[in-house]
Amino acid sequence: MRKIFFTLISFVGLAALVGCGGSSSVHTPVPSGPSTGNNAGFSNSSLAGNYVFSVSGFNSNSNYSFAAVGVFTSDGAGNITSGTRDTVNDNGGQTLSEPITGTYSVNQDGRGQVVLNGSSGQVIYRFVMQSPGSAKLFQISNTSDATGRILGVPAVTPALVSAAPYIVRFDGEDTHKNPYGAIGALTLNGTVAGTIDENDAGTFNAQLAATGMTTTTGPSGRGTMSFTTSTGTHNFIFYPVTSSHFELVSTDKNFFLYGYGDQQTSTIAATPAAFAGDQVLNISGYTSNGAIVETGRLTLDGAGNLTNTVEDYNEAGLFFPSVAFSGNYTVGTNGRWTANLVYSSSTMGVVGWQVSTSQSIVLTTGSSVANYSVLETGTLSAQTINLTTASVTGNYAEDLSGFLVGSGNVESSGNFLADGVGNLSGTIDSQTPFAINTDIAQTGLYSVLANGRAAGSIGGVPVVLYTANANTVYMISSDPNRIYQGRLEKQ
Repeated sequence: MRKIFFTLISFVGLAALVGCGGSSSVHTPVPSGPSTGNNAGFSNSSLAGNYVFSVSGFNSNSNYSFAAVGVFTSDGAGNITSGTRDTVNDNGGQTLSEPITGTYSVNQDGRGQVVLNGSSGQVIYRFVMQSPGSAKLFQISNTSDATGRILGVPAVTPALVSAAPYIVRFDGEDTHKNPYGAIGALTLNGTVAGTIDENDAGTFNAQLAATGMTTTTGPSGRGTMSFTTSTGTHNFIFYPVTSSHFELVSTDKNFFLYGYGDQQTSTIAATPAAFAGDQVLNISGYTSNGAIVETGRLTLDGAGNLTNTVEDYNEAGLFFPSVAFSGNYTVGTNGRWTANLVYSSSTMGVVGWQVSTSQSIVLTTGSSVANYSVLETGTLSAQTINLTTASVTGNYAEDLSGFLVGSGNVESSGNFLADGVGNLSGTIDSQTPFAINTDIAQTGLYSVLANGRAAGSIGGVPVVLYTANANTVYMISSDPNRIYQGRLEKQ
């Protein structure tokens, strides 16, 4: 299972940076920052202030998975004046509370580059800004594959609040380096209390009671959290982005985890009738056959049934287009819901926790097929249907990641201008198993049909598009050899 997990770690979760003990970027000299591209109104001043960053990846040279989370301050003129990062890997290596500085540049189309320097080494990232408060990134390195994000922090350091639980997601590996995923709801007010659903290498444990504690955050917002369930104790370092969102990484040397938490809103759907509407499902992970990515759409009919369903998925290099399924769902007063997705020859169980009526974090619970394991995590997002191609227009940040069957991981980010009639034009940066590519002009095609599903392309990669709304379009590659997922996000 660990071999399968290696191929997934760059895109099933979020958190990692420099791998402890020598996984710094190997790219000399430092490349010039992005240039050319569409004018979306960005510049160095677009990245100014305090930012939390989190990335996750795999170092092929040292053969380990790694994760990190941290914070940096940028001056709006190209300098990272200060920061802190915490880095762990699945061999037990850790570099915690490491001071960092660096440089950065932001191009007019929102693409940028950041160079972070610390005692453990230098790391270089390419990124694309969706807004001055949000960017997607990937690491430039000849030996490490990593993806993640940068999130803006208010001028006043935020503190976590206790008014409502945080819906949390954890991805990583268990003590035997098998893949692990968990979601749940935790109340944080100095003490920790709540419920965790976990899938450990295909074994599902439902509604585990969790208790623990948090520490007071320091000047940068950095704090610690721990909780215990019947299956073990987990310890984390976290960084608040706002009072309603944080990023974290585990400090347990024999249980490698990373993730995030979003505070649950006061309005959630507590009955099947209230938990209704059109949704886009976007999940990834592994099965007994290998890596899997799934993107699709469904309607929660308000009576406990899944209707108008369709999805596309790639399992271990076999692509299955336009797959219909049926199913049913239930929902509790705390926002926890369960569903069964019924296919022609199998049923897959899913559990979700509502962050709000429009967003849930999702974990698979198992399959009806004997001796067939499935572990996937992801999201369920509200969908606006009956849009048209003209609804998607303007500049969009692009990110697409996964791996080439038989080769290795691939990451890309970029900017595309959608013209409202189905054409994309822009510039991307990418890393493949064979090369690091920067400032590559690309074109693409898109369309928006009534249910949101349509065929398209990003550069030379054929994709199926699922439009959630005019600002967000999810993508999955329809090339069997490209196990890719990603999205276009309006800038």
